[in-house]
Amino acid sequence: MCELATFMTAAASAASKVISATQQLQQAEAQRNNDNWLAMRQRTAASADEQRAQFAERQGEADVDAARQKTAQRLGTAQARLAAQGTDLLGSPLDVLGDLAASGAEDALSLSYHAMRNAWEHRVRGAARQAEARRYGTEAGNVDPTLGIARSLLSS
Repeated sequence: MCELATFMTAAASAASKVISATQQLQQAEAQRNNDNWLAMRQRTAASADEQRAQFAERQGEADVDAARQKTAQRLGTAQARLAAQGTDLLGSPLDVLGDLAASGAEDALSLSYHAMRNAWEHRVRGAARQAEARRYGTEAGNVDPTLGIARSLLSS
């Protein structure tokens, strides 16, 4: 009768170890899948950041072009008014036109700077997300269920 109890105890212990090992494998697989999903999510977000950066650049170029056109129109209007008054375009009138041109150039540079900065911010965010994706990918590759299984077997 003692042998039967010993056998039953050994069988229960073996079954417990198999169940524990199976749980370790399932947990490792779940962790690997989660890390891979997080990595994919970060790569997708980084791609969206790059698209935002490119859009910011294109929008900046359009804004700069619009600002230059507006400046050209303002200069043309000022020249036409001065000419209609019979003003010679030397001296003070030329200074006025120069100021208008400088102001327009400053506006265009400001718009260009803001567009570049916006694009840069998106790219920095995207680079950080790519790094995070690499980290998750590394973690997914480092998931090893054998350590947990060995620990379970040794502790039993």
